[in-house]
Amino acid sequence: MSRTTARAAAMQMIFEKISGGQGGEDTLKMVYDELREDGFPGVEKIGRKEPDQEDREYITAALEGVLAHQEEIDAAIAATAKGWTLDRMSLVDLTIMRLAGWEILYAKDVPGNVSIAEALEMTERFSDPEDKAFVNGVLGTI
Repeated sequence: MSRTTARAAAMQMIFEKISGGQGGEDTLKMVYDELREDGFPGVEKIGRKEPDQEDREYITAALEGVLAHQEEIDAAIAATAKGWTLDRMSLVDLTIMRLAGWEILYAKDVPGNVSIAEALEMTERFSDPEDKAFVNGVLGTI
């Protein structure tokens, strides 16, 4: 399975959890169904509603990591987003930056440039493509 797909699923799980949702197994299956319906690259290779063990491990690590380090990640984002407060940012953009921020700061097996590139692709797909420059600037500074 593609880490890109797992990263997109993790972003959506983090978004739901931060927004007050449960973020459990049913949500994970729903996210993979939506990614499949949207034709997300890589998701067609998995069984119906079945992310593999490696994807599950990454998604769990990302979800738990972002939630555990949200305060530090948010501080890094706020420090680099001059003139912007977190509450002024799109929640989708903020969630994407939180995930990439966690990868950059805490997931030592993911090169920073890969995290940024993937974050930019998610911004283009799930948010306003014009926000890419902002997301790139923040993450590049982190």
